[in-house]
Amino acid sequence: MGALKSLLKVMFLLVVAASIAGVVMLVKRPKNEQPISFDEWPDIPRNPDAD
Repeated sequence: MGALKSLLKVMFLLVVAASIAGVVMLVKRPKNEQPISFDEWPDIPRNPDAD
């Protein structure tokens, strides 16, 4: 029973650490200052196998 409790504690600590790491990554993510333009798509050649 003690091993199960310690395993649950470790899993809980991992979930908390992952949540904190996720928040830190979101906060430190660089801001993309250029707006996304859908008028300028890259030139992609047509795939003949798709027909």
